[in-house]
Amino acid sequence: MRTSRIAGLVVSSVVCGALAFGSAGGAIAAPVPASVTAPAASGDPLPGADKLTPQVKLLSEMGGVVAPVTRLLDAVIAGGGKLPPEEIAKHTKAIDEALKALPKAPGTALEVPAGPTPELPSVVAPRAADAGLELKVKAVADLRTKVDVLLKAAEKGDAAKVKEAVTATITAVLNVVVSIVVGGGLPAPDLAGLPPLPKVPGADAPKAPGSPV
Repeated sequence: MRTSRIAGLVVSSVVCGALAFGSAGGAIAAPVPASVTAPAASGDPLPGADKLTPQVKLLSEMGGVVAPVTRLLDAVIAGGGKLPPEEIAKHTKAIDEALKALPKAPGTALEVPAGPTPELPSVVAPRAADAGLELKVKAVADLRTKVDVLLKAAEKGDAAKVKEAVTATITAVLNVVVSIVVGGGLPAPDLAGLPPLPKVPGADAPKAPGSPV
């Protein structure tokens, strides 16, 4: 009886040892994950980056305006033409932030900080010429007006006025996008069948990628 108990203990020890060794062996044999390689150091700047960067910025401006206005339109439609005050405040803030990056009409009033009047330079450097600036300014101002009308109609829940304001706001957003596209700085679309883009007086007509300069 004692002998069999000793034998059982020996067998148990051997099995436990084998399991432990197997686990350790698996851990040792497991492949070591490859270390994350650091990104390659940037080399020479991309050729033509000075022209490509402004084009990407223009696309970003369009997306920055379309997204918050679209969210407002979706919310108004989903809400049956009425929005609660907190929703109106949220969309107003988002659209105001988006429109900050777009051109404003010259002479727009600025907030004057409290305290002593800051010294201003006697000579103001002229802004770079932008043939499409006037068109963009008009489009942005019109969008602000249309959004304001929509928000007021949605606050009251006037379904008839909201429907009209939604259509007007969609058109105003398109006007902003088109004014950016035709104002110069972006290449012309090259999809077969598309009509040529109109040209803003004084602006260079956009050229399709790969076309002769």
